[in-house]
Amino acid sequence: MSDIHHINLAGLDLNLLVVFDALMTEQNVTRAAGRLGLSQPATSNALARLRNLMEDELFIRTATGLRPTPKANALATQLRPALQQIQSALLDEPNFEPATSDRIFAIGMSDYVEFILLPKLIQTLQAIAPKISLQIRTGERQKLLSLLDKGEIDIACGLFQEKSQWHKQQFLFHEIYSCVCRSNHPDIGNDLSLEDYLRQSHLLVSIQEDRIGRVDTLLAQKNLQRHIALSIPHFLTAPFILAQSNLIATLPQRVAKAFSHSQSLKLLPVPVLLEGFSVFMRWHQSTENLPACQWLRTLVSEVSTTV
Repeated sequence: MSDIHHINLAGLDLNLLVVFDALMTEQNVTRAAGRLGLSQPATSNALARLRNLMEDELFIRTATGLRPTPKANALATQLRPALQQIQSALLDEPNFEPATSDRIFAIGMSDYVEFILLPKLIQTLQAIAPKISLQIRTGERQKLLSLLDKGEIDIACGLFQEKSQWHKQQFLFHEIYSCVCRSNHPDIGNDLSLEDYLRQSHLLVSIQEDRIGRVDTLLAQKNLQRHIALSIPHFLTAPFILAQSNLIATLPQRVAKAFSHSQSLKLLPVPVLLEGFSVFMRWHQSTENLPACQWLRTLVSEVSTTV
């Protein structure tokens, strides 16, 4: 079986690599064709040429679409950063001037990170780069990393445990948790024991839209459990629900503090040993040396020191 490095690049139609990338992204010939502005027969023909070139099926038809073969996955890992680097080199401004640029930056972040970073970030932008626009894309961790790999966002800000050889990252800030409930909660005074905590009905914020949080994993290790009365996917709904119910929640402290006065909430220490979390900024290595992206990363990093 021939390897990609044995192929004569001079005789290779590089458009085939663009088709391959679209097929990896869409895993469907019709959608890949639409993404590229090609006809379905032209895309199918390109796939046939790719299979012949690589001496591998690359994509296997299943009931849900095309499934990449191991060789296709290995090729995509090496190919996608190279394609993004070419695209970025062609599109990026050679001399980036933030004060006059009207560039639109795309940033991926959860609603929690939006709440913490965006007010100060946009305030700073209006002062030093008033024509620049931001497009925020949201979602859970894997979705944001996928958007980063597809080149659909310039940076992603969030909680990223997974390492990747084609991503770079930088620490932004650390957060801790607080237990939160309404100030006049009938069963909770100025302190909260573990027994009191477990007796209450809880609100869980789960971006994955499930019913198991970090607290539940810790409790399960002690053969304990709490009653999740409500699970929601967004942090910023939680303070308003807590203010009008007897539910309690374990929330990032910055969110809880921001709403404590307007929603008449009280914050208490969490009665389990719950570690905080760190928020990082990630970017694709293909944008590492692009002046515009370097400027954006520096700005986000500076703003993060003030939150």
